[in-house]
Amino acid sequence: MSLPRVLVVVPAHDEEQVIARCVGSLLAAPGVQTRVVVVANGCTDGTADRVRELREPRVTVVDLPTSGKAQAVRAGLAHAADEDVVAVVDADVVLDDAALPGLAAALAGTEPRVGAPALELDLSASSWAVRRYYAAWLHEPHVRTGDIGARGVYAVNRAGLPRLADLPDVIADDGWARAVFAPHERVVSAGTSTVRPPRTLGAQVRRRARIIAGGRELARVLPPDRRPASPTQGAFPRAPRTWRSRLADDGLVGTVVWYAVELPARAIDRRHRRRGSATPWGRDSTTR
Repeated sequence: MSLPRVLVVVPAHDEEQVIARCVGSLLAAPGVQTRVVVVANGCTDGTADRVRELREPRVTVVDLPTSGKAQAVRAGLAHAADEDVVAVVDADVVLDDAALPGLAAALAGTEPRVGAPALELDLSASSWAVRRYYAAWLHEPHVRTGDIGARGVYAVNRAGLPRLADLPDVIADDGWARAVFAPHERVVSAGTSTVRPPRTLGAQVRRRARIIAGGRELARVLPPDRRPASPTQGAFPRAPRTWRSRLADDGLVGTVVWYAVELPARAIDRRHRRRGSATPWGRDSTTR
């Protein structure tokens, strides 16, 4: 019996420091036949060169002159052939050995499915304030209910791949990919994806501002029944928590830290909208 075939698309913008580690860990996954497409987009460093230096026949490098995650994902998806699973993985996340085999098993079948492994947060390098923020974030409805978002990875099976064909130029490509599948078509698979949150509160504010901008984009491009309940909630169509519920769940300190991120992030979003400028796809350099 042949092993499941997995194509992994890695959009990479100035990821010279982590891209070799990322590709190596993907190729080392047991129980699957893995092919990797690294899409270096608008890079000003040696991202593409670091990948080519691996001299790995299972890896393809696509070098785009301009940055943009959605265009990078589309360019990578164009390389899909007859794989059983196609995954999109951020260059800075770490998948454990069970993640790709787990996705292949969870997405097996003829019905369209989208999935992601369980989330692990590595807060070891984050400041006290960022750790308190994420302690509160874990109480968010979409996190508590085990939604597949915010993992730095999502994957579809062969039947689900056509739904990604119309991916628009949005910041939250993972939110859009999640939204075009119904709840019963989303699965959390075995294995983990370890995400490193920002080190500093300022970096977390900027990250949150990008999430808010991504939610506004999704509210414009998604059908009404798939849109976020509030644009500031990002990609998840659930009502936001109130300050009273935050006090009950997170305590006074946790609530203060949450709003110390939320209010400046909303202000950044308002400033961009007043100026008519788009929030670009960004990467947090503090996690590298």
